Amino acid sequence: MGKHLIIDEERCMGCCACEIACKMEHQLPKGIRFIVMNEKEDRTPGKEKLCFSFSVCHQCSYAACMENCPTGALWRDGDGVIRVDEDSCIGCRKCQEACSYGIPQFGPKGITQKCQLCQDRREKGLEPACVQACPARAISF
Repeated sequence: MGKHLIIDEERCMGCCACEIACKMEHQLPKGIRFIVMNEKEDRTPGKEKLCFSFSVCHQCSYAACMENCPTGALWRDGDGVIRVDEDSCIGCRKCQEACSYGIPQFGPKGITQKCQLCQDRREKGLEPACVQACPARAISF
């Protein structure tokens, strides 16, 4: 299995630092988020609490997004991370239709954008921005 994020939803305190760090690191425009923290209430009597879950690329072993890309713009690097070659993407949205998690997104340039686990940070020996920013250490890499 390649590199991926591990999220301990029990540790998450809902601060959204991961979302903010990611948006800032990648200068993402309005409406584009590579990691999304979702909040829900558990209303079980006697166990009421806020619960958090995340939408983030799973770096699937069988990646339907990658398999359905007609140009090969989505590819797996040596670390197992599914990457996007922006020059090859034609904006057909087949990857978005194929992904059962709804992860690939389309930005202002009309091409696929998704989490690539902060490739440039990893090349410098740093953790992805979301991991570094989480004060509860709920995200690991």
